[in-house]
Amino acid sequence: MKRRLFIRFLTVFIILSILAVFGISGCINRGVTQLTISTAIETAAAPATTQAAQATQTTQTSTSETTAAVTSGQEKIPANFELVYIPKFDEISWFKVIQKGLEQCAADYGFKVTVSPPLPSATPAIQEQIVLDYIGKNIDAIAVCPIADKTMDEALAKANAAGIMTFSNEGYTLKNVSFDIEAATGQEFGEAMMKSAIKYTGGTGKYLVSVGFLNSILHSQWADAEIAFQQKNAPGLTNILGYTDGTDRFEDGEDAKIAATKLTDYLTANKDLKLIIGNSMNTGIAAGELIGKKRLQDKLMFVGSGLPVTIGEYITGGILQEGFFWDPYLIGYAIGYVSFKTWMGTPPKSGEPVSTASGVKQQGYESLSLGVNTGGAQMICGNAIVSITKANIEDWYKKFEGYGWPQK
Repeated sequence: MKRRLFIRFLTVFIILSILAVFGISGCINRGVTQLTISTAIETAAAPATTQAAQATQTTQTSTSETTAAVTSGQEKIPANFELVYIPKFDEISWFKVIQKGLEQCAADYGFKVTVSPPLPSATPAIQEQIVLDYIGKNIDAIAVCPIADKTMDEALAKANAAGIMTFSNEGYTLKNVSFDIEAATGQEFGEAMMKSAIKYTGGTGKYLVSVGFLNSILHSQWADAEIAFQQKNAPGLTNILGYTDGTDRFEDGEDAKIAATKLTDYLTANKDLKLIIGNSMNTGIAAGELIGKKRLQDKLMFVGSGLPVTIGEYITGGILQEGFFWDPYLIGYAIGYVSFKTWMGTPPKSGEPVSTASGVKQQGYESLSLGVNTGGAQMICGNAIVSITKANIEDWYKKFEGYGWPQK
């Protein structure tokens, strides 16, 4: 047990130490700094290794401009399209699964996808240089999961100027992309967690909300949505931290030990605490240990971000109730689909699906929504929120094993 716990702590530490801001800015206009599911939730792998960009100029390429450029030349043939994918951390299992989805999309539609070589080190400067190195190499598009938006934006602007289309995933503040492609909006993700929390608590009792860092764009969006949804739909629930913006949530610094200490203190001062909402993945690990140790199953509930590899054991044991994330394989397929369709001159419209070449709609991407990210670039989102519960945890273990990422 201690060894498994150590592996989980180590896994999350690796994931979070390479992260910039569990995964989803949303098709809404908001923002702060970066901390993502790919790094906090999206890259939680049991035996994971690590490796891990941003930019300045304001020459944003609008979709209409991109489409005009795409349709103004020779007839577009799928086999002539080459997309380069540059992950945030190339040896992290989360990105390996994204790559599989992307490659399947390429196989379905007949285009070529290239994954950038491993980064010598996971730094924004090196990731930016990889983008610049592809200029002049006859590629058509680049899709990137940036380590740092500011420096990456500068590189993407140069790629655009050289006639290369650019796309992103987790590019919440990027300006110079045709589309930032996300699994769902931050508001939808946060509301989904609070809806679940209301179900488990019956809509009454005391609760609190965590974030990794108070200035995390993604976690802030989730927390904002959770608290607002509770106030409107479950007045019987009370946030023990109050409702003043900024102090209505606590940060655990993406550290399970800090999360455990703070949760213990909150529980000591509020013995009737009924619910923990953990937007930070580390809060889930800490909550699982605390609730199990104090034998508070079914008295103190937990809902939050989490993967089978991080909180699956607590879910199976009935200690934690539900962990939320999105399927990395499907977001990979969506990245390929949106990039390809945009290059072909037929970018997806609001309400259209991500589908295979034979017309099969991808789950969670049956009806895309369009919006704008915090940098002003167009954003395209699915509604691909999924979760693990005691009822389906074994199915997700099998699914991730099928992806080549065993999580037991």
